Amino acid sequence: MKSIQQRLDENYIPGCIKYKGEYQFYLMPIAWWILNYAQYSPSILQDISRQNFRNGALNITDDKIDLFFISISEDQISIPEVKSMMEHFPEEYSKITFFIDFDKKEYISTFDYIEVESYLPDETWIGKYGNPTDYIPSVIIQW
Repeated sequence: MKSIQQRLDENYIPGCIKYKGEYQFYLMPIAWWILNYAQYSPSILQDISRQNFRNGALNITDDKIDLFFISISEDQISIPEVKSMMEHFPEEYSKITFFIDFDKKEYISTFDYIEVESYLPDETWIGKYGNPTDYIPSVIIQW
């Protein structure tokens, strides 16, 4: 498994995902934060070599959530790792950039280069450009 330093050097981006009332932090490449990758990059549907991307979960609908979580399990980081990352790396690399709430179907992003909050699984989702840490309970992110 790659270290936090290696992942940040490779432009991995930190974020938080809430699912079934639990908050988990992840450090992943941008492609993994795009919930509807088939909409973002339709060519992936034609590329047989990429059909296994995220275990085939190209659009993270309710029936694909489990496959998605299996595919990102290596990218999960602990709260102490998040705190350490924020203390030891510049904010531009270490700030929480995404918050995905699978329970409420909300996607919050401060990512400036791609409007990832507009590539959502379906019309029941709400995407917003905003501060992800505003959606994470303060008892979790007391740093």
